[in-house]
Amino acid sequence: MKSVVFRDIENLEISEAKLRSLNDNELIIEVANCGVCGTDFHIYNGHSQAKQNTILGHEFVGTIIAKGMNCNGFEINDNIAVDPNIYCGKCDFCKEGKVQFCEEHKALGVTEDGGFAEYAIVPVSQAYKLPKEFPLSDAAFAEPLSCCIRGIDQAEIKHGDSVVIVGGGTIGLLMLQLARLAGASKTIVIEPNETKHIYAQELGVDLVLSSDKSNLLYDLKKITHGGADKVIECVGSADAVSLSLQIIKRGGTVVIFGLAPEGQSIQLNLQEAFKKELTIKTSFLNPFTFGRAIELLVNRKVVVDTIPITEIDFDSFKEIFSTTYKRNTLKYQFTNKLKETL
Repeated sequence: MKSVVFRDIENLEISEAKLRSLNDNELIIEVANCGVCGTDFHIYNGHSQAKQNTILGHEFVGTIIAKGMNCNGFEINDNIAVDPNIYCGKCDFCKEGKVQFCEEHKALGVTEDGGFAEYAIVPVSQAYKLPKEFPLSDAAFAEPLSCCIRGIDQAEIKHGDSVVIVGGGTIGLLMLQLARLAGASKTIVIEPNETKHIYAQELGVDLVLSSDKSNLLYDLKKITHGGADKVIECVGSADAVSLSLQIIKRGGTVVIFGLAPEGQSIQLNLQEAFKKELTIKTSFLNPFTFGRAIELLVNRKVVVDTIPITEIDFDSFKEIFSTTYKRNTLKYQFTNKLKETL
């Protein structure tokens, strides 16, 4: 089978190999779709870590073509979405319910072989069955949405809160929908790319502002009566976090959600933070949120079919990873259209 293997920083290889033998608690799926995450770009550029010689891709879905003996509840031809995060269940963090801090954490597509491949082996514990009629390209958003749900949980939005989302990419658009579902009375997206403004407007945002607007801070404080109740940073940069801290109101909460490259930092005005009684939270992985994500997608409480997808195949990987990430591309999604023998 073909797969995309991370060999080293800035070194991806389209590889041909056979699948290993299947264990009793595992499934083989024919991969249908696998989203390309910002984390994948960070891995390629050396700004985030992954195990060398691993097949990348952690936002994937597919159809079961073989199953081990201990895979009750799943059948051949079932469509599934895959939660890539595997926790040991034995360490102190797992026993406390803080599985995102698992000391033996593994992740398909990061430390274990993932979904940029024709076929993938998936532990049955990570498989979530999908309705047969549900589009697999939509289902591939389950993993990023599950992470966003964790971020929204961290924000603790109350009915009537004003919520500012910094960044209008795919993650920002998912956060926008979740904030509205959580009861936000006013949603504002800050995004410099005017093309992305349109997508936020289609999803019901109350206001979109450009981050390079000269009087941005003044306008935001006027619109939100002194600052937003909640700010969710979805860019992954020091500038975006600094902006988030400037536009939050007294007693508000900032959630730093975007994954910044290793080594980035900001300066924090300690007296201002002190006077504002700021709550600053981060959001890591997707503890206990994957099933919730699927329910929201399947029941169309969160919609993704309006988010434009740029489909790629094996021949496209080196091109998109070796060039600057396209600002107008919201989501790359690998689509497996090649059928070869195992």
